[in-house]
Amino acid sequence: MRDFDAKVAIVTGASSGIGRATAERLAERGARVVVTARSGETLRAIAAPFGDAMRVVAGDVADLALVERLFTEAESHFGPVDVLVNNAGAIDVAKLVDTTLDQWERTFAVNVRAVFLACRRALPSMLERERGAIVNVASISGVVGPEKFPGFTAYCASKGAVISLTEALAVEVKTRGVRVNCVSPGSVDTPMWANVSGGAPASMTPGEIAETILFLASDASRPMNGQNLHVYSA
Repeated sequence: MRDFDAKVAIVTGASSGIGRATAERLAERGARVVVTARSGETLRAIAAPFGDAMRVVAGDVADLALVERLFTEAESHFGPVDVLVNNAGAIDVAKLVDTTLDQWERTFAVNVRAVFLACRRALPSMLERERGAIVNVASISGVVGPEKFPGFTAYCASKGAVISLTEALAVEVKTRGVRVNCVSPGSVDTPMWANVSGGAPASMTPGEIAETILFLASDASRPMNGQNLHVYSA
């Protein structure tokens, strides 16, 4: 499959888990991909097999200067960005009464501020060209209804914000050829899950979530906008 031929994509949080799987699949299917995360060394090892088709911009996605550099790199080497995958995420487990202001603000910086900054930077070019797909990675922890894990209050609130941002932004751009969708996975076999799960097994692989993300980023999902796909194992 080469369904992303000539497309330019940015993937945040691409050093492991869902982000890595998504970036690799995009490149395998023809996209030119720019990846970001804090670990430049890890990213360069991931990008190496793809040669000129994948570029690395290391840094903190909550930082405005990094976001600008990320898009400038993509545009100068590959051209306007067609696909943005906001995958970077952070969790710091603590019950609300024990959560420090720094913990709360850092969670929202990575999980919400970074999404805002990247979407805002991506949109002018997408709207001008009247095409583009944004996929935000939220979590079942942000979905209203399912029982939440204790100690996940900041994470749950931030992922709920991502879902609402997705729905609202989709309305703003729907007449301009740009689509904004969201995916909310359950437990996925990632380093983040291993760190917070207390040893509970994950029910899905990063690759399975990546396939859902690629579906939302592709023309196969053209009629879908403002949707939040709940992704669970059978």
